[in-house]
Amino acid sequence: MEEKLRRALMWLVVLGVFVLLMIVASLLTGPEGAKLSGVAWLLWTAIAAVGIYIVYFATSESEAWVVGTRQVVYMAIGAALYGVFCWIFNLIPMPAISLVALRPAVCIPIFFGYIFGPVVGFFTGAVGNVIGDFLTGWGVFPVWDIGNGFMGMVPGLALLFPDKRRGLNALTLAVEVLIAVAIALIIISPIIPHPWTGEATNFGGYIWVLLIAGAFAIGARLILARFGIEMAAVNIWGALGIIIGIGFASIADIWISGYTFLVTMIGQFVPAAGPNIINAVVLVPILLGAYRAVQVRMGR
Repeated sequence: MEEKLRRALMWLVVLGVFVLLMIVASLLTGPEGAKLSGVAWLLWTAIAAVGIYIVYFATSESEAWVVGTRQVVYMAIGAALYGVFCWIFNLIPMPAISLVALRPAVCIPIFFGYIFGPVVGFFTGAVGNVIGDFLTGWGVFPVWDIGNGFMGMVPGLALLFPDKRRGLNALTLAVEVLIAVAIALIIISPIIPHPWTGEATNFGGYIWVLLIAGAFAIGARLILARFGIEMAAVNIWGALGIIIGIGFASIADIWISGYTFLVTMIGQFVPAAGPNIINAVVLVPILLGAYRAVQVRMGR
C-alpha cells in the first residue's frame, strides 16, 4: 500500500510540474501567442488527471508505473527532444482550422512511453509540446499539451501486458473502426467553414490520408509482426495513443473554443491524427529497432 501511494504521489508531482511549466510558458509568451485564461483549461486538466488516476489505481500493482532516477532522466531527455523537434516541424502547417503542423516527432513520446513506461511517455509528450509551442511563439494550449501527453502515456500501457500478443487483434480492430468513423464524418461533411473567418475549406482530401493511415496500421500488425510481435505492438499502441490524445484535445475544444462536433473532428482531429499515425507507423519501428540493437551490443 505504501508503494502504491508513493507512485500516486509521483503522478501528482508530474502533473504539478506540467501545470507549473504551462504557467511559466504562458507568462513568457509574447503578445501574439495564446496565454492561459479563464478556468476551462483547469477543468479539462482536472478531467485528464481523474482519467489518469482511474487507469493508475486499476493497474497500480504493475511495475510499469515505477518512477525512479532513471525514469526522471528519461522524462527530461524525451521532453527536450520532443520540444525541439516540434519547434522545427511546426514550420510545416497542415490544412486545418487551428495550428496543426506535420509532426514526424510524434514518434518520440510514443517510443519513450512504450519503452520507459506511461509516466515517462506522458511527461515527454505533454511537456515537450509545451516547449515546442512556446519556442514557435504559438503560446500555450493546455488540452493539446495533455493530448500529446496521452500520445505517450497510452503506448506505455503496453507494459501492463507482458504477452505482447494479448489483445493486439482487438486493439487493431478498434483503431481501424475509429479511423473508419473519421472517414465517415468527412464523407458526411467534407466542407467546413472556419469558425472565426467563415472561410470554407474542403477536407475531402484527408480521406486518402486516413485510408493510408488505416492501411499502414493493418500492415504494421500483419507484416511487421514477422520481424517480431513487438514491432507490431508498438505501432498499434502508438496509433491508439494518437487517436485518444488528439481526440481528447479536439473534443475539449468544443467547450473551450466553442467549436461544433463536426468542425473540431474534421477541422482538427483528422488533420492531426491522420498524418501522425502515418509518421508513427513509419518512424517508431526504426527507433525501436535501433534501441534494441544498442541493447544487444551492450549486452543488456
